[in-house]
Amino acid sequence: MVNSFTMRIAGLVIRINHIHDSIRELCRDYAIDSAGSADGAYADGAVTSQTMPDCTISVTRQMIERERERERADAGIWPDDYLETLAVLRAIAERLPALNRTVFHGATITYKGRAYVFTAPSGTGKSTHIRLWRRYLGSKMQVINGDKPILEFVDSGADADVDAAVIAHATPWAGKEGWQTAQAHAPLGGICIVTRGTRNICRRIDPQTALPWLMPQIYMPNDSAAAIHTLDLMDRLIRNVPVYLLDCDISEAAVHASRSAMCGEG
Repeated sequence: MVNSFTMRIAGLVIRINHIHDSIRELCRDYAIDSAGSADGAYADGAVTSQTMPDCTISVTRQMIERERERERADAGIWPDDYLETLAVLRAIAERLPALNRTVFHGATITYKGRAYVFTAPSGTGKSTHIRLWRRYLGSKMQVINGDKPILEFVDSGADADVDAAVIAHATPWAGKEGWQTAQAHAPLGGICIVTRGTRNICRRIDPQTALPWLMPQIYMPNDSAAAIHTLDLMDRLIRNVPVYLLDCDISEAAVHASRSAMCGEG
C-alpha cells in the first residue's frame, strides 16, 4: 500500500508518496487531504480542479540513501525518516523553477504587510537577529519561516516589462528552531544579508554587489534546464527586490539599523 498525502504549499498542490510517517507529520499543517488516509483521498471525497496536483513526489530508498551520503560529512547517524524529509524538500526544490518558484535559505518575517528575508551563511547570526526582532517588536511582526522559505515570482501580465511581485511563502522546513507560520505569505519587501560586527549599520547594496552573497543561498537544481531557469529567477530577484548589507551585534540597535533601512522607520 502506498502511503501518500497531498499538501498545499506556496500556492501549489503537491502530492507526496512516502515511506515513513515523519514527512506527513512535518507537513501536517499544509495537508489538504484527510488525516491518516493511506490512499491520499481528499477530505471532501472528490478531486477538483483546485486540488489536482501541480506535481507528485514519489520517495524511493535510493533518494534516502543519496541524502545520507550528503549528510555524512556532518557526522552522526541520521535515521531514514529524517533523511526522507530532506529528500522530499530536495525533490520539490528541483521542480519549483519550472513553476516560477525557488527555495531560498533565509529566516523570513512579515512586518506591516511586507516580508523581509534575513540571510547569511549558517552560524552567522540570522536566527539571532530574528530573535531580536521578536524581542523588541513582539506581535507587530510574524515569522513566516525560519530557514527555507519558497519565493514565488509573479508576473504582472503577459505584456508587462517588469515583475509585479516576489512573494515569500512559509514551508514546513523551518530550521532547528521550527519557526514557521503555516500557509503564511507576503510580498517580499527586502533581503538583508547579516554579517557580524559592532557598528550596527545597514545599507542598500547594488545587484552586482549582492549577487555573490545571494547565490549560495538559493537552491541550484541538478537538472541543467532548471538551473538555467533558477539563474533567471535570481536575476529577477536582485532587479526587483532591494538587498541590504547589515553589520550588527546582538542589541536593540541592530534591530533599529535593519528596520530603519528596510522599512524607513526606526
